[in-house]
Amino acid sequence: MKKIRLRVSRIKNNFYMKIPSVISDKINLSNGQDVEVTIHGSIKEEQVEIWDMHPEDINEISLKINEDVHTMNMYNRIYIPEKYRFFFPAINNDFILSTNIGNIKTHLTSNGYFTKGLRQWFAVNGPVMPNDNIKIELIDENAYSYQLNYIKGDK
Repeated sequence: MKKIRLRVSRIKNNFYMKIPSVISDKINLSNGQDVEVTIHGSIKEEQVEIWDMHPEDINEISLKINEDVHTMNMYNRIYIPEKYRFFFPAINNDFILSTNIGNIKTHLTSNGYFTKGLRQWFAVNGPVMPNDNIKIELIDENAYSYQLNYIKGDK
């Protein structure tokens, strides 16, 4: 089972958890709907089936590069929107990103970028442009291994 991280926010002495929009869209959540969350301690209990689609069923994400490409190209980094960050290991935990230039050991920064090891990738693939697409596929969750495919958009 693929685990996801939920961000907890405190608003007026109440705690709220934000479910990533990719998950909420896939399971068609609506306002006022109840969601069951399991909090695990040392007790191991059988998982109960709640939805037809589970977070572990999401094995790939696709991002369209937005208009703000200057900092991505200038600093050799790829921005991951917040709604997709659940898909990767926790902040600053390294993982392997397989690309067209080989494997890159990188991590997700606190502001949502892959930066480590991407200089050569940017040198080979040229500057990213608006409307380009990046598809990232989970290869091996236990080994923290992902495949990055870069598709140039229409000119």
